[in-house]
Amino acid sequence: GTLEEVFGAGTAAVISPVGLLQYKGKDMTISDGKTGPLARKLFDEMTAIQWGKRPDPFNWIHRVPIQAQAAALPRAAG
Repeated sequence: GTLEEVFGAGTAAVISPVGLLQYKGKDMTISDGKTGPLARKLFDEMTAIQWGKRPDPFNWIHRVPIQAQAAALPRAAG
């Protein structure tokens, strides 16, 4: 086998491609440092769901009322 693509997924539901790995003192460039096709597809699909451009089949999106957003903002001292 060969390593063709590496990416990470975080709690913010974002896909981040990895272009360089270091293993046993050797640098390994992944996909010439470019985003691979699977990472691109997952990123595009997840952000499309986040922005309402694609259906949300997993019920991930929850609207936060403006009043709740304002209440969560830090207050200035004074």
